[in-house]
Amino acid sequence: MAKKGAACGNAIMGLPWILRVLLAIFLDCVLGICRFIDGIFQGKILKIIIGFLWIFYGLAIGWILDIVFMLLGMRPLFL
Repeated sequence: MAKKGAACGNAIMGLPWILRVLLAIFLDCVLGICRFIDGIFQGKILKIIIGFLWIFYGLAIGWILDIVFMLLGMRPLFL
């Protein structure tokens, strides 16, 4: 059974790896929104803050981390 509120992150991880990489390359703000939504539903303040910051500031460096993690087959940070 999945964690409560982690549906958005699990939906992203359920995609084929190539779609996840393309999503991280072209629409990394979607992953930030998923972090933010999952943080709200889980009640985790740190995840909410990271999700919010990822939407605006994570586009500079965060998308590189997301791409690397997805290419290695790992779950991206805080997703």
